[in-house]
Amino acid sequence: MTKILIVAGGKGERLRPITNTIAKPMVKVGNKPVLEHNLDLFKKYGFKKFIFALCYLPETISDYFGDGVQFGAEIDYTYEKPDIPLGTAGAITLAKDKINSTFIVTYGDSLRVVDVAKMLKSHKEKGAFATICTYKRFGENPKSLIKFDPEGKILEFKERPSVEEINDNFVWANAALYVFEPEIYHYIQEGAAVDFGKDVFPKLLKDKKAVFAFPIEGYFVDIGNKEKLDKANSDFEKGLIQI
Repeated sequence: MTKILIVAGGKGERLRPITNTIAKPMVKVGNKPVLEHNLDLFKKYGFKKFIFALCYLPETISDYFGDGVQFGAEIDYTYEKPDIPLGTAGAITLAKDKINSTFIVTYGDSLRVVDVAKMLKSHKEKGAFATICTYKRFGENPKSLIKFDPEGKILEFKERPSVEEINDNFVWANAALYVFEPEIYHYIQEGAAVDFGKDVFPKLLKDKKAVFAFPIEGYFVDIGNKEKLDKANSDFEKGLIQI
């Protein structure tokens, strides 16, 4: 069965004082932590096996979820040292020995509405090495810009694009949800700070690996600051986040 690796080590500096006593993924939207909403999304599509990659205040997560049985899931854990940050990609290296087939990676401090089973199916049908979920990002200063052909094959992945590189009123941006083949670990140095956007994805494209986009029109928000958290809670109350 496909394993879901959720990186849940964020400190949430911009969410102080809420995150003084809990890890960022435990911040609540509506009636439950963001991380639990993520769990619910994957369970909805039949996924049951999870690995939570923890770092900051890990016990606030492990004490809440335990082994996952009461949530109808199986949850395993890895523990990153807070004083040796490994980055968005480096964080998954601690789970390397637990992965032996196609797997999914996401982050426990974001909310998205996406058919994950359909994304996995697309990945396999296209023979992809990596599949990146993308969403339409409107407004200024997008974190990323992803260009792909009509079949979804990614041609360019740009972190922090300049104004001159944006030719429309939106860009396709990284929704921080990935499907990978286990060989992705060949591109992530163990024990080092490695980032997917800055380090791994450019290398994959340079090596002409089969990297595809999975575009979604559904809801996506990264709970990065209080403004976004307030928006997520407002959207949840309006029924816009249907997980």
